[in-house]
Amino acid sequence: PLDVAVGQPIPVVASHNRSRITFAHRDLPPPAPRRGLVVHSQLQVSQDGHFNRTYAAALRKAIFTHPKTKGVLTIHVGAGVGTLSIVAAAARLDCADHVVACEKSADLIGVAEACARHNEVGDRISFLQKDARNLVAHEEITRKADIALLECIDHTLIGDGILHYVEHLRNGFLQPNARLLPAAGVMKGMLVEMRTGEVHGVDMTMCDAYRWSKETRPIHLHKEKYTQMSEVFDIFVFDFADAKVEQQIEEMEVICSRDGRVSALVLWFDLILDEEIVVSTSPFGEPERTLGLGQGIVFLQPAECRVKRGATVPLVAATNGSELAFTINEDKLTRKSEVEVTGATRFDPRWEGARANLDDAWKKILTNMSYNPKDFKSMQDAVMRLAAQPTTFGITPWVAERCALTFLAE
Repeated sequence: PLDVAVGQPIPVVASHNRSRITFAHRDLPPPAPRRGLVVHSQLQVSQDGHFNRTYAAALRKAIFTHPKTKGVLTIHVGAGVGTLSIVAAAARLDCADHVVACEKSADLIGVAEACARHNEVGDRISFLQKDARNLVAHEEITRKADIALLECIDHTLIGDGILHYVEHLRNGFLQPNARLLPAAGVMKGMLVEMRTGEVHGVDMTMCDAYRWSKETRPIHLHKEKYTQMSEVFDIFVFDFADAKVEQQIEEMEVICSRDGRVSALVLWFDLILDEEIVVSTSPFGEPERTLGLGQGIVFLQPAECRVKRGATVPLVAATNGSELAFTINEDKLTRKSEVEVTGATRFDPRWEGARANLDDAWKKILTNMSYNPKDFKSMQDAVMRLAAQPTTFGITPWVAERCALTFLAE
């Protein structure tokens, strides 16, 4: 930071190489080089102002319910740059409170440690570069924790493994009456019509048949052209005090609110931090009070449906604890249902088979590489470089990011 006065000119030098543009003060020494191997989604939650304000309020509230005579131990999963770890450590400086902060990214851990030292709470936080599921009891955590703080949340709520983490922590790492932040989550959704239509006067509706994806894609609905085809409905409810990693299947009958086509399901979630504090990724909330993660979208199988107002769409939702799948149950469709599946299917089954084979091969490669930690670390660093600067290498950003997060998860 540089102190300046109104009207003061600032001499700036701009330079560039093949992939970067740099701006620096002409008369100041250059800053220390940074590796910059951080994926955008890793910072997305940490830099969300509304998320941090509401989480910090719930966290302080949970800490102050404990008597001062006994220090509070907090486990922070997915600590990122350590913002909430610092909040927990600084809440009661006159008490022996402590935080064990787990973060898989070495780069983020470095930033978090520097921030903690700058805020004079570095000795009250133990930063661990590891997956919280690999914590060693009685070594890295001396006793059972009073609070579990989980930032492992993505646009689907469960895609970053929050159910895996809470189930693991409940088995030997938390006090029987430990507070979980968040305490619960409610996944919500609605059916929409979302079609390609015309692009510069060219009819591109045939592209809609290829919009299916196995993953729930991130989306910011307010930036898209869509038509709401149903009321909002609940999909899954997760109480993190007893939620388990297991297969869940919900069969729903969703009533259409207008004539048109059902193309996709848009989903989001309400995150219940405690009895009073709730945050959401709803597309209908006030922007300043909504989490910046956006929503998820799934283009439904087997194809788009033509529907009439009042028609019932038989929707099947399934999860294994980290992934989601949604499909229209054709077996429940009749001529009287006023739901007609169009002839253009979402994907070629041969393509899906090839994709599954590629996924299997990818998992085998990762498994074999894990036997040689040195080779795995070198590959991990290379993949992180690609994900941090995907356009430099001509790679689609979300593809590079998904690949990098796969390496971090191993």
